[in-house]
Amino acid sequence: MGGLPLLAQGPAGVNPARPPPEIPGLGRLGYIRRLSGGGGWNETWLAARGEERFVVRLDTPAVRALGLDRAGETAVLRSIRRAVLGPELVFSDMRGGVFVTRWLPGRACTPGGMRNPWLLRNLGATFRRLHETVPAPPNLAPLDLARSVHRYASLVVGVRARRSAREACRSLKAAGHRRKAALCHNDPVAQNILRGPSLRLIDWEFAAPGDPLFDLAVVIGHHDLDSGQGRVLLGAARGRVHPSDWRALTHLVDGYGSVRLLWEAAVRAVAQID
Repeated sequence: MGGLPLLAQGPAGVNPARPPPEIPGLGRLGYIRRLSGGGGWNETWLAARGEERFVVRLDTPAVRALGLDRAGETAVLRSIRRAVLGPELVFSDMRGGVFVTRWLPGRACTPGGMRNPWLLRNLGATFRRLHETVPAPPNLAPLDLARSVHRYASLVVGVRARRSAREACRSLKAAGHRRKAALCHNDPVAQNILRGPSLRLIDWEFAAPGDPLFDLAVVIGHHDLDSGQGRVLLGAARGRVHPSDWRALTHLVDGYGSVRLLWEAAVRAVAQID
């Protein structure tokens, strides 16, 4: 069961991991610099072997507490390879918490840039390709948002956490479940979207089958898009702005706020435990 797709900037000093001097199949890498992101449950490094560039991600113990599915992520990256929607998987050691992908050139989007209509239309088209043409890996469990919400609330503890969990679940229930499940990225925030010859998505650690509208809800809710911008994204992703899709999407955006608070609080709680 994967975690919720809500990027949080967790505490910087959560069990920092040391980059391994050698990686099977790659040998000794030269570590260039630590990359931003990681959210507090892992850290990432830009590494090199000759002219080749790689991204090396190192897990902290928080990954297990948060319930992240590394086997599922490995399977997803293999599934999207032909569609060229994300980075190439190079090495995965789930037990050791080491994950290597080939570095993708391009510039990450900015939160302000997410309001650009051209970008929204292209992002919507990218979602449509993912949702309609890339099958989910066999045996990959769907993202159970309600279950995830309660898991994070249990890590936080307290009346406010339980209230946020109830509010999130009400919004999720109001959105309904009439849409066909699809493979979703589930964390398409600006820094996970690379601009280049085509848009590509990185950080697929939360990917799982689920409601395709949730990818859109994350974009809208995380970047405070207005209704006009949301409709541009929805129209590109679904082919048209159907009223039932729009109603469901507004409920999912509402739920995002409560879920985001829970996720960030859960990351802080796990950091203190570790």
